[in-house]
Amino acid sequence: SRGRNNDFSKSNTPSFNGNLIFNHKFQKRGRNLSVNITGGYNTTDGESNKNNVTKNYLLSSVDSTILRQNVNTNNQSDNFNIRFNYSEPIMQGRYLDLIYSYSQSYVNNDRATYVLDALGNPVFSNLLSNAYETDFIRQRMGANIRTTRKKYNYTFGASTQPVYQRGYSITKDSAYTPIKRLNLLPSANFAYNFTRNKTLRFFYNGNANQPSFSQLQPVKDVSNPQYQTQGNPLLKPELAHIFSLSFNNLNFLTGQTFFIGSNFNFTHNQIVNNTLRVGNNGSQLTTYDNVNGAYSASGFYNFSKPWKNRTYILSFNGTAAYNNNITLIDNAQNFARTLLFAQGAKMEFNWKDWLEFDMGGRYGVNRTTYTLSGQPNVNYHSWTLTNNSRVDIPGGWVFRHDIEYIINRGLSSSVNQNIALLNANFEKTLFKKKNGIFRISGFDILNQNKAIARTVNGNNIVDTRVNRLTRYFMMTFIYRFNKYKGQQPSSNMGGPGGQQMRDVRF
Repeated sequence: SRGRNNDFSKSNTPSFNGNLIFNHKFQKRGRNLSVNITGGYNTTDGESNKNNVTKNYLLSSVDSTILRQNVNTNNQSDNFNIRFNYSEPIMQGRYLDLIYSYSQSYVNNDRATYVLDALGNPVFSNLLSNAYETDFIRQRMGANIRTTRKKYNYTFGASTQPVYQRGYSITKDSAYTPIKRLNLLPSANFAYNFTRNKTLRFFYNGNANQPSFSQLQPVKDVSNPQYQTQGNPLLKPELAHIFSLSFNNLNFLTGQTFFIGSNFNFTHNQIVNNTLRVGNNGSQLTTYDNVNGAYSASGFYNFSKPWKNRTYILSFNGTAAYNNNITLIDNAQNFARTLLFAQGAKMEFNWKDWLEFDMGGRYGVNRTTYTLSGQPNVNYHSWTLTNNSRVDIPGGWVFRHDIEYIINRGLSSSVNQNIALLNANFEKTLFKKKNGIFRISGFDILNQNKAIARTVNGNNIVDTRVNRLTRYFMMTFIYRFNKYKGQQPSSNMGGPGGQQMRDVRF
């Protein structure tokens, strides 16, 4: 089968969020209590018109199906979270940290779908409509032992996470069996200071992720006949194990820096897509299942070397990663093994106080192979060349520019193109106190701003090219109101004897 989808949509999404932090230090040294409260309310009202044309190629004929839909959505959600942290010194350099958190989120989703008949009249569709509400309560109770020494410090502990999730389908007038889980989450970290500038760090943490209600709800969504979806009420939560190791060496006198690190993650009961063929016309149904065996490993480094009083700075950085992801195709495991590699370099030149100039480049490769036969392998390359500058011109003028040239190879012909992004601005300092700035800026001057990406999911490889906000120009005026107290301004703005500054922009 072959399908074409045209979708026009509009939505309104107001949201309100708040955060309150309280901290109290007791008279006993090291005893501390902190409370963090967050909350929010979000709502989305939208309307979309969808036209789907599906052509089914049979042995002796072509059957076309036209589905025209008007979809109204009204989604609401609110969340509340409170977290308590209490620290108690139990001996010199050792503390007991007690943690408790409570979070609750409520979601109400309502999608009303009307199908247009042959005369263009809207008819409500029970099959394509869906309304449900879900309540998700999660608690976390834990204890850590934290030890601090002159050369090293470490923390280890564990926490329990009771989870309660319930849902109700308004469309089907039925409540789903509440889900109750108890997750055990260990944690540990260690840091060793060789010197003041050299540190080795190790980190481990466990994190449990619950399936969303849409992944649990056993209601089939056929709004797109070619790509249908349906939840699985038997899903289990996934438990991720995260390991991290890093080393850094900073020389504050010369400015030389060196970072190196690695990460390793694996997930137990990972939630993945299960793509099932529907009929013989090429349509597919995506549902969800739990699998084991997925993991990822990565490493990175960054090195920067200045010389001649930081007039020249040479920097190198690189990353490498290997991901072993799993998807299901017709209930058969398909391992997607991805190798990512990127290497970059940059040269900076700084002359006195009036010139900054740098040039750099970065190469990246993405290779993915699949274990199931018939799945095409992926080999995607990209080069990125960059150049930035700042020049102070006599008379109080400053010129800045940044240009990025991106070369893509290995994508489909429709998106496999090169992109040049150029931004520049002139600015002028005004007035005797130099508290005014007039700036003229140009963004995407060459009018080529596009986002290009490749997404691999199951048996789908999608190359996307999105036209972003393209070429535009902006004029800006900034005026700074400065108030000085005392004889000598301080760098601590707003403090006693310091400086208060307010910007007004037009």
